[in-house]
Amino acid sequence: MKNSNHVFTKGGDGGYTRLYDGTSVDKDNIFIDTNGNFDELTSYIGLVKAGLDDAIIIEQIEKIQNRLIALMGIIAGLEDREVGLAEELYLLEKWIVEYEGRYPKQKKFILPGKTGLSAQIDVARTICRRAERGLVKSYRERPLHKDYLKYVNRLSDYLYVLARYQEFNQVIMEKVKDVLGSISSKVRVSEKGINLEQAKELIERVQGRAKEIGLNVVIAVVNKEGNPIAVNVMDDAYIASYDIALNKAFTSVSLKMSTQELSKLAQPNGPLYGIQDTNNGRIVIFGGGTLLLHDGEIIGGLGVSGGSAEEDTMLADYGASVI
Repeated sequence: MKNSNHVFTKGGDGGYTRLYDGTSVDKDNIFIDTNGNFDELTSYIGLVKAGLDDAIIIEQIEKIQNRLIALMGIIAGLEDREVGLAEELYLLEKWIVEYEGRYPKQKKFILPGKTGLSAQIDVARTICRRAERGLVKSYRERPLHKDYLKYVNRLSDYLYVLARYQEFNQVIMEKVKDVLGSISSKVRVSEKGINLEQAKELIERVQGRAKEIGLNVVIAVVNKEGNPIAVNVMDDAYIASYDIALNKAFTSVSLKMSTQELSKLAQPNGPLYGIQDTNNGRIVIFGGGTLLLHDGEIIGGLGVSGGSAEEDTMLADYGASVI
């Protein structure tokens, strides 16, 4: 039987295989064993990728998989003409720093398995560590560019912080669902909404009250989907207040509560502690954002920023009262 058109060739039945240059070696040769570890790592990272719904992280993982496949060829003896790892090392370190900033610092030993996805990423991390050990042994036999040693070491760090980020994010989202489930009876979403003219009138009323107490604030109104309808920036208001006001309004609508109420739930040991690190930083956990209701139904959200948390809350509450 001719085997050229089949996956099996019967050439490895004797426990031997070949490197890229044709050299016959045992299947437990250090280079073959190391490549087996990286093949396992690439495949397991693919399992992680299949469970993700974040396009940015999926793109990162595919870039990593392509680099690992290239490394496997070099370990097998393929000449590495252009390493080009400086930029990819930079990206790995950049991603590590970004994800580290999205979950609380770990103060004790990590026990993997809080979520299925984070557990899979932790398994990938341990495979990466094993592959790294094999790569070091291979390096002693046939040196390759040192940046590969750095890259694989950084990759295990990336997988560690990615696991912690995914774990934290998923746990927080479950807490959000639990809390929202307990307060869902307070409001009912309807087909009604607030239009541009109503938003302008509301902003004028809030701005008038802000002037009375000597505050320069930004006032934002969003619809019930959290999308901006109108934003008003008073003279000399803080530049940062623009995004903060919008995010306060967004937070209130997306979580169906005022940001003042959320601030209590987001305290350390509270049921929503850490929620401000989700949704790309759009969640605000201090006063100044409130729901706009009509007959108990959500029609939009109002955010005020520029004074103290208490002053912003007072203005937001005033705005909600005139609807």
